[in-house]
Amino acid sequence: MTLFSRLLYSAIAGVLLLAAVLLMAVAVARTFTGFWTGEGALDTMLDGIGLVIIAVAVADVGKFLFEEEVISDRELRRPAEARGSLTKFMTIIIVALSLESLVLITKAARDKPADILFPALLMLVAVAALVGLGLFQKLSQHATAVIPDDVEDSEDEDEKPRRRRAKAAG
Repeated sequence: MTLFSRLLYSAIAGVLLLAAVLLMAVAVARTFTGFWTGEGALDTMLDGIGLVIIAVAVADVGKFLFEEEVISDRELRRPAEARGSLTKFMTIIIVALSLESLVLITKAARDKPADILFPALLMLVAVAALVGLGLFQKLSQHATAVIPDDVEDSEDEDEKPRRRRAKAAG
């Protein structure tokens, strides 16, 4: 990976982490404001929880990008690497969707039970994403089993027969 790519992904991860910190600060400020004024303390707390959930998801995405693109410095040459990275990313999204739908269900059940349709659909989307991830894992299992993890880059593949012949001759 080039230096420019590393700097770019570092900057993107930094901006995402900064956004997550700012979201958490807004959540804390709104929650304290709701408690001090006494107006809708529970609603402001639920809104704060929702913002914290989004902040955690944003921070996880930033951390994921930094780990995968800057620290690991790999280009996902093997199916197992791509499968693992996609699984990490989708898990972040599924957890955030699930938690946010729970917060919205709690708010809807408390305020207007008739408005529970959107949070319930959001929960169904999270479940569908989880089922989709499971199907992806199951269907891609064959690809990762066929290609062993200890196989090196394609350039090294050309050298392996030469090394074996040299080893056998030596």
